[in-house]
Amino acid sequence: MDERQSDTSPLLRIIQEPFLPKPITIVLKCFLVGIHITSIALGAVFFHDCPGQYLIPYYLIIQGVAGILFLCLTCLPCGDGREPPKTSLATLCAQGLMIVFMFAFFIAGNVWIYSLYSEPWDSPTGSKRCNRIIYLYAFWITTVCHLCFAVLFFTYLCLLTVLCILKRTFT
Repeated sequence: MDERQSDTSPLLRIIQEPFLPKPITIVLKCFLVGIHITSIALGAVFFHDCPGQYLIPYYLIIQGVAGILFLCLTCLPCGDGREPPKTSLATLCAQGLMIVFMFAFFIAGNVWIYSLYSEPWDSPTGSKRCNRIIYLYAFWITTVCHLCFAVLFFTYLCLLTVLCILKRTFT
């Protein structure tokens, strides 16, 4: 049994070990929960105030609920404090499915939100009108997500470049 665990443990250990200190992780998760609760609240309050693209409130509500559910899934493995908690394969699969769902829904939300960008969405009599608060919130949350993805991608690309240079230097 130890041989079988040693074959898979190094790969799972990389996934399971936290890469941020615990206080930073807690603050980041609390911040993200606040954003998701705000999305749910704004989507519910302005549910019928965006006839130009009626799916934007749905997007905010569903994305907010999915985000909170995903954050809860990341908190599931609780340890006793002496050794790092083990994440089960079922939890990892559920997290993976949530990421795929949230990514696909994020793309759909982009289509719904940015389809109104060139239209006069803030005109009170226009057919493509949408409440200013909900539209700007959805627009800027989506745009900030794009910026965060770009920064992450650029950071990983720089890290990969440095690792490749170091590999050539030391081999």
